[in-house]
Amino acid sequence: MVYIPPPQKGAFIQVGDYVSKVGIYTNPGVVEDKRDDGTIIINTDKDMIQKYHRHSITTGLTPDEKDTFNSIMDDIMNLDVQADRILTLQDIIDKMRTDPSMKKVSDYLRNEQAQLIRWSKELPRVYDTQPEKLR
Repeated sequence: MVYIPPPQKGAFIQVGDYVSKVGIYTNPGVVEDKRDDGTIIINTDKDMIQKYHRHSITTGLTPDEKDTFNSIMDDIMNLDVQADRILTLQDIIDKMRTDPSMKKVSDYLRNEQAQLIRWSKELPRVYDTQPEKLR
C-alpha cells in the first residue's frame, strides 16, 4: 500500500490569490511571493489587489489565467451597452469551451456573466448547449 500524505494547508495557494485578512489586522491583501520553505509574502497595497482582482475575486486561477480573465473583462467592460457586454461575453465563453486548458477561465467568465445578468436583468439571446440539458 502506498501512503500519499494529504496536501499541506498552503499547498494550493498561488501568486495573486486574494487574502481577506492578514494577521491580526483586517486589511485584505494579495499573495505576492511563495517561497520554497512554504512561507508567503502578502502585499496589502490596493494597486496590487487591483492588478489581480480588477473585476472580481479570481483566487484559484494561476497568474497567467488571471491576466487572461482581466484582459477579457477589460474589453467587455469598455462596451457601453449592457446587452452587448452579455452577448460578447457569451461568444467568448462559447469559443473558450472548446479549449480544455481554458476551462477554469471560462468558468470564472460564466460567473462574471451571471453577475452582469443580475445587474442588468437581461439575458443572452443565443445559447450554445448540449441537447440533453434541454428541458
